[in-house]
Amino acid sequence: MSKHCSLQETAALLQAANKIVLCSHVSPDGDTLGSALSLMKALQKLGKDVIVTVDDEISKVYKFLPGIESFVRFQNDERIAADLLVVIDASSLDRAGNVSQCVSAPKTLNIDHHISNTEYADYLYLDTAAAATGEIMYELIDTLGVEVDLEMATCIYTALYTDCGSFKYSNTMPKTMRIAAALLEIGVKPNEISDSMEIKPRSNIEMLTKVLETLTFDADGKIAYISINNEMYDKDVDTDTFISYPRYIEGVEVAIMFKAVEKAVTRVSMRSRNLDVSEIAITFGGGGHLRAAGCTIEAALPEAQQQLLKALKEKLV
Repeated sequence: MSKHCSLQETAALLQAANKIVLCSHVSPDGDTLGSALSLMKALQKLGKDVIVTVDDEISKVYKFLPGIESFVRFQNDERIAADLLVVIDASSLDRAGNVSQCVSAPKTLNIDHHISNTEYADYLYLDTAAAATGEIMYELIDTLGVEVDLEMATCIYTALYTDCGSFKYSNTMPKTMRIAAALLEIGVKPNEISDSMEIKPRSNIEMLTKVLETLTFDADGKIAYISINNEMYDKDVDTDTFISYPRYIEGVEVAIMFKAVEKAVTRVSMRSRNLDVSEIAITFGGGGHLRAAGCTIEAALPEAQQQLLKALKEKLV
């Protein structure tokens, strides 16, 4: 179990460390990437030695983020010594990838907002009311006594924009919009971020046409899922938004995207209208939110589909 920290205690842990590794979660989205980069820049202003890592490929859609080139991916046999390991926006240790085996640090800190957090780190700052971990970063940077500049603001705005579904999801709260407004006052250009996030390369649309052909319904139409098999999978194609298509079909309660990233490794994303999909994700070692969750199943695509659909239909009964 983790020691739960206040925002002030979290800032103190960061202040006390000199060499810090910041880790984003696998299948990185704008929240984990923007949050890590904004904190990296704040800590560098305080004179800290900071490494940002993610054990996965980063979609080209995020190439506009200031500092995105700073991310490194550790090899499994690498060993890095640090004063503090900080895992950002990851509710379970498996979401951190290989960082636990590559980084040697006397203390681990997890900064997160997922209700399904498994309390795997030594120290935890958890705010389940936050719409995104980016909200936490905005407050944490202020607590560190660092002024948010335009680069940090761009990263934090992207974090909010991503986890709030362009500010249209139900987790968009008045506080979220107040922070977004403050970031605009710093100089963030929302149209530029929207264009960067929404404009799709031709390869993305070509992939989408193939994926939509896999659309399948189950449980009398309450479940709809799409699949990316090993032959279709391309690490350079951003597929995060594909789940929106089954999600908004009339009568669908749960939408799923299965993605075979290796022969025996399938990543799963789930979205629901009313069902708590985080409970299902947790049973497979994943986590997330009540209405949006994910996991990685160590199985080939057909077997992973069978396992997850069985668990999901038992919950729908």
